[in-house]
Amino acid sequence: MTPVVDTERAKLVILRVQDAFTCRKGLLSETDDLVESQIPEGVESLSRDHALFLFYTVVNDHGMKSSRLYTRAKVLFREQRSLFEPSGVIETFGGPEDPQLVRSTGGYLGTRYPKETAKTWYLNSVRLCQKFDGDPRNLFQSVSDARILMKEIRAFRGYGPKIGGMLLRAIIGLGFADVKGVEEVLVPVDIHDSRISFLTGMLKHDDGNGKIDYYAHVPQVQRILLDACNSLGLKWLDADRALWLIGSRGCVSKRCGLCPLQDICSVGREVVKDSGGK
Repeated sequence: MTPVVDTERAKLVILRVQDAFTCRKGLLSETDDLVESQIPEGVESLSRDHALFLFYTVVNDHGMKSSRLYTRAKVLFREQRSLFEPSGVIETFGGPEDPQLVRSTGGYLGTRYPKETAKTWYLNSVRLCQKFDGDPRNLFQSVSDARILMKEIRAFRGYGPKIGGMLLRAIIGLGFADVKGVEEVLVPVDIHDSRISFLTGMLKHDDGNGKIDYYAHVPQVQRILLDACNSLGLKWLDADRALWLIGSRGCVSKRCGLCPLQDICSVGREVVKDSGGK
């Protein structure tokens, strides 16, 4: 059964999270976990080192707790800076399957598939050197159209729609890139966003057994959120940041009392009711 889309509810959700993020209310006052907040100690904002740290780390932001990834990546950056130097990676290791590279990258960070992490680390180093002189800022500033920049990002290994969109959002927000056309790039939705869409009634679906395959609806939710933002004249960047924080910090820990969607979320209403409104 195809889910029914409630466009007015989608716009309400966007307005709620946009306002809460802008005013830093409740859950959305806690922004330390966002990609935009990740920078190693002593590194200058918008510097080459800052760009390299994001380039090598963000691609691994899946399949593990984000806070753990960035904490370990910052230590790795401090203790083995050469791993974040593309030419150094190519010169030091024998290739994408070098066991030492596997241990130093995926093994150290604790990613789900260390060998894949190492392969991505090495091959992306090669491409970054060949196309952008080893400096991610050259990638970030290579075009002025967000759609083309997204294609350039996704040409690197591991940067799919979700992770590529997360990096795009971060480099625009931080000021690495100044691009137009963001409103034509799909929102980088994950399973948490898809689940929130059903819990808040943006999407209604009854397959008879109460089970929903949230992954299957990710493409549809991408379009729903983008259309809602565009209809309201809002860029999706802050709404995406807000939904990421709600999914990772709120839904996982049932902190519904601090969520701006608590009264229009089926789970949120019940949790708040059971906790006496706290």
